[in-house]
Amino acid sequence: MTKVYTMYNNKGGVSKTTTLFNLAVFLSQQNKKVLIVDCDPQCNMTEIFFASNPEFGEPETELPGTSIFQALLPRFKGEAGAINPNTVELVPSPIYQNLFLFRGDLEFSLAETYFGTAWNQAITENIHEKNTYVSLYRLFQSLGETNSFDYILCDVGPSTGSITRMVVLACDGIFLPLVPDRFCNQAVKLLGRIVHDWVTRHEQVSESLVPFNIGSFPGKPVFLGGILQNYKVQNNAKAKESYVKWQNRITENIKGYLLTPEGMTSAASLDPDHPYLATIRDVSPLAPVAQMFGRAIFDIEQEHTKEASTTGKMYYGTVWEPWVERMEEYKTEIAKIAGAIL
Repeated sequence: MTKVYTMYNNKGGVSKTTTLFNLAVFLSQQNKKVLIVDCDPQCNMTEIFFASNPEFGEPETELPGTSIFQALLPRFKGEAGAINPNTVELVPSPIYQNLFLFRGDLEFSLAETYFGTAWNQAITENIHEKNTYVSLYRLFQSLGETNSFDYILCDVGPSTGSITRMVVLACDGIFLPLVPDRFCNQAVKLLGRIVHDWVTRHEQVSESLVPFNIGSFPGKPVFLGGILQNYKVQNNAKAKESYVKWQNRITENIKGYLLTPEGMTSAASLDPDHPYLATIRDVSPLAPVAQMFGRAIFDIEQEHTKEASTTGKMYYGTVWEPWVERMEEYKTEIAKIAGAIL
């Protein structure tokens, strides 16, 4: 059965999209069939995916495949009870076998209204809104079954709006990317209550679906673990003290606000005293180069370093070797994240 996961934080700037893309590539290289769904109207994931093909480098170029908004629009308009997965054209990666994209769409921002109305009215006797409410979960499951995907990974924005709500509720689990700072610390305090409120409302909606013979869905994703991002290290390769202090505060708030009866249930293997799957060091300038070529950070080739060089020449020897070390280190951390679901 296809498993659906997302990386979510109601605080932006925590490398959700970059980390999700690298996780998807890693899983595809473990002989897993993976679908990335770009559920963020900013469409950054779609841009990264197509960056590997120069043909789609210009903004006005029409992209292949069905967008998520195009797929759901017949349901939003009431023209279809559920979306036929055979009408959705997914895009295979030109460089990674087993990796596919359900591309984003700037117009998907309009889905905030459609899903928002369904969120408010699905508990009534409005059949149209009830079917819209379950449409995203149904679509993920039907795409997974029809195409035999092992994993569906959803990229979402940092909002708490209706699109994010429906994506999170449709998932089996959530990864929490974090930067050890004051702002992520504040976000963690709110996250448990936010998700708990969503799950509670979903339970109420689910009960209202029963008399109408409309199947609901679990709507209770588990917390898979935190991912510490953009760590700055000192010369002795230890994390800076300021980062360690914020990490400690965040750990206490994950335990006190997130992993509570009023928050989220954690994966059985997760240690609440150290709820982190990986620690990812600051990867600049590797990340911009990887994004330029639509590749995983651990999959940058030597010739790509021309784009990072002030002379336009490829890196060699003692200049290239640190890049290789950083890529291997990064891949090790991504493998730890993958280990939570493999």
